[in-house]
Formats: sequence, C-alpha cells, structure tokens
Amino acid sequence: MSERQITVPPVLENILLEYTINVLVENPEDIISHAAEYFTRLRDNRDQDTPAGSVGERTDISNLLGSRASRRQSVVGERYNPEEDEDEEEIEKFPKNDDERKRIRERTKDIFLFKVLDKEDINEIVDAMMPREVKEGQVIIRQGDDGDFFYVVDKGTFEACVKDGKGEERIVKIYDNSGSFGELALLHNQPRAATVTATTDGLLWAVSRKTFNRLVVKRAYDKRQKYLALLEKVPELKPLAEFEKMQVCDALTPVLLKKGETLFEEGDEGDGMYFVEEGKISITQKSAKNKREQEVAQYGPGHYFGEMALVKNQPRAATAKAMVDTKLAFLEVKAFERLLGPCIDIMKSRIEKYEKA
Repeated sequence: MSERQITVPPVLENILLEYTINVLVENPEDIISHAAEYFTRLRDNRDQDTPAGSVGERTDISNLLGSRASRRQSVVGERYNPEEDEDEEEIEKFPKNDDERKRIRERTKDIFLFKVLDKEDINEIVDAMMPREVKEGQVIIRQGDDGDFFYVVDKGTFEACVKDGKGEERIVKIYDNSGSFGELALLHNQPRAATVTATTDGLLWAVSRKTFNRLVVKRAYDKRQKYLALLEKVPELKPLAEFEKMQVCDALTPVLLKKGETLFEEGDEGDGMYFVEEGKISITQKSAKNKREQEVAQYGPGHYFGEMALVKNQPRAATAKAMVDTKLAFLEVKAFERLLGPCIDIMKSRIEKYEKA
C-alpha cells in the first residue's frame, strides 16, 4: 500500500467539498443526522433525474452538484503540499491597533484550522493580514473564480450567494460586521463556491493564498504531526486505528501554562482531559486529615491526565499545576466521549490501579 499511489476520484472529492460547504453554512447541531438527510436528498434528486426504464444509468453527478464540479480544472496551480514547503521568505506585516487585533481573533476563533494553532501562530497570521476597504455593491469573490485570498470581516455587511445548476441564485449566508470567508477555495484548490458582495461600505482583512498556506495550513499540518507522535507514546490509546488517532489530533487544542500556574483545582467540573507535550505537571490532593495539599503524581511529555473526572463523571479529584513552563494538548469532554470509546475500559483499569495505590 505504501508504494501504490492512491488517487481520490474527482466525483468523490466534489461531493465531499459540497457537503463541507453545506455544513459550514448551516452549522447543524447533529452532524450525523444532517449527513443522512443530505445524502438521502442527493440520492433522491439523482433518481428523479434518471429517465424511467434506464436502470443502471446514472445522471452525471456534476449536474446535481452544480457547475463547480465541471470547472475544477480551471484552478491555477497544484494542490498545496505542506510536506514539500521549504519556503523561508519573510512574510510582510501590516500594522494594527489592539482593538483591530482583538476583533480579528474573535472573527477567526471558530475556523477549524485556527483551533489547532497556538497563540504565537495566531499572532503571526494577524500580523500578515492586509486591510481592504470596500464599497457597497462591490463583488469581493465570484463563484467559479480561482481562490486568491482569505477574508476576515471587520466592518460592514456582505451577502454570500450560490447559483445552482439551473442558474438560479440564492443567498446562503449574511455576514453582519463579523465572520470570515474564502478559506475553502484555498484549502481544496477549488474554484470559489459562492459569490460574496458588499451590501454596505466596509473593511476586510485579507490573507493571500501563499501566506495562508504557509501560516495556517502548514502550521496546522505540523501541529497534527506533533500530536500524532504524542499520541503514539500513550499505551492506553493503542486500540485506536490510525484514522481514529488522526481524528483525536484534529480535536486537540493547545494550552500554554507558565511556571506555577494552576490548570484546574480539586472540586472543579471536568471539562476535558490533557496530554503533556512539553514541561511538567504536578498533581496534588488535600489530605482528609488536615486538609493540607500533598503531591500524588507528576506528569511529563507523553503522559495524560484529567480523564478520571470524565470516566467517572465526577468533579476533579485533584489540583493540577505547572512545575515549569508547560505546553499541553486539550481534548474537551464531548470529543473525549465521541473519539475515545475504545479506550475507556483501559482508562478505567488505570484509574482503579491508581486508587488502590
């Protein structure tokens, strides 16, 4: 398998891209039910478009997905590969005041790739964003065009519209002094999925394709590779398949602690578990006799902690504090329940041994 090159069929790639866009626009609470309804509707539309008596024949999927599928080859340039990027060219910075920087970070906090980046990475991206003033009625991006920039809305309102295969246009999202758009075309090397037009005068912050790839995609890729190496050191995660570990990597977010900083205290609600990437964590508990704190464990790189409150559905049983400057990877409770099911019994066994000790 390692010597054979596997190519993703264009039809599958376009279907998944369409579904990704749909999820980002509609933001469903139950993504599994939403996926079932979406693909059932897609299948029904396909069957309706298949002439009676033509059993075994199938309508070209590009007709169902709209004209984007047939335009895929118009994109300039090859798909970006972070493994091959060795560009060391300095990236231009654009000055901003504290209020502008705060607004940009707020607008980008829910972008999937940004969640795996640490504070220093985010600051670099914010530095590289260039201001772009726009006028009412101005088209920012046009459906079908090649993707050249990623945009963050600072001020103003914008409408995102999509034309279907019949040429009918509908509004799919309105940006009202917040939000961001344009990253999908850069990530997937696909034409623009929608047309975005300014409905008032406004201000955008723009990041070029090259800068976006270097500061967002490559950094996110590097972080995932680090997290994967970190998870490989955890014996309790051995039951997970490779793709399951990658899902865990994608769900992890960085946490930085200064020496002496408290992460959580005994009695706090358990909101997730932690993996130690760098540094050292001290775990202390209050004595039942004199209520004095005593150290019960230390955790360094390759260790994890905080799972006890999640497995047992109880408050934190101890206090966690950084002994030195420490870098952690955090897995929130919902992702823990969704992704680590195969490892729960092993973790329970570990907890039982710990409690006996």
